[in-house]
Amino acid sequence: MAEDDFDISEAPVSSSGGKFKIKLETLIPILIIVAVVLFLVFKTNIFSEGTNIFGGQKASILVIGSPTPELTSILKDFENKDLIKEARQLSASDLVHNPKDRIKNYDIIILDQSMSLDKSISRTTGEAITSFVQSGGSLIVVLNSGIERTGDASVIGWKATFGDIVPVTCEASIFSVPSCKQTLRVNGTIFANRYDSKQGGYKIMYGIEKVPAMESFGLISTEAYPVHAEGTEIAYLLDARTGMTYTAIVEKPLLLGKVIYFNFNPGLSEAILINTIKYLS
Repeated sequence: MAEDDFDISEAPVSSSGGKFKIKLETLIPILIIVAVVLFLVFKTNIFSEGTNIFGGQKASILVIGSPTPELTSILKDFENKDLIKEARQLSASDLVHNPKDRIKNYDIIILDQSMSLDKSISRTTGEAITSFVQSGGSLIVVLNSGIERTGDASVIGWKATFGDIVPVTCEASIFSVPSCKQTLRVNGTIFANRYDSKQGGYKIMYGIEKVPAMESFGLISTEAYPVHAEGTEIAYLLDARTGMTYTAIVEKPLLLGKVIYFNFNPGLSEAILINTIKYLS
């Protein structure tokens, strides 16, 4: 090697006590970690000022499917315009062509086919939604929406279409009927799961211990499914008649993006739905 040649990965750097060597292969992982930490700090608003535990950003929301009138009413409520910049509804069939381009400009996607017998979604739309989440977008899945593949009788559940991003699974149980096809009518109460204080649970159930808040308000009546949680259980549903409990709200921990699952009609609690929108924005 000529006298003037040098190796940049071991360049000597002067110090008060002498010299030390910096190796790029050591420095690069440190820089990556710092970049990831800064991204997460920005994403979670951990240093936001004041007592507002949520961000202040308005959300553009795309609803895919046929939601309940209660959910639609909350999204269109003039009082919530400070939180919702736009709320648009499309059917799953509307997204057959170029779904990735059509959903990319939204902040939150709500997949809610509650009012439709058709729970199917195309492969390309499922892949587009998965890519949207993995790129940092937010998704809400309601009840058994999206459990079927358009024109394909071999698919039931979420994994074949969405991979592992949905925080619940559809499993065969009673008489080999998949749990996401076992429709239950539950009259009961939703309780916050305070055993887990992770950020999503803290923010979504902020100020809420149970729904209805008082026994004198009666019980909520909702469709639900005996699905299995594969994420952080934020709330659970207690059936007053049978004493059975079912997962109510589940979050999937992901490096980028957020996914929340609702095992009840989210329009039954405006406070929980608005808290969820704030958390995902």
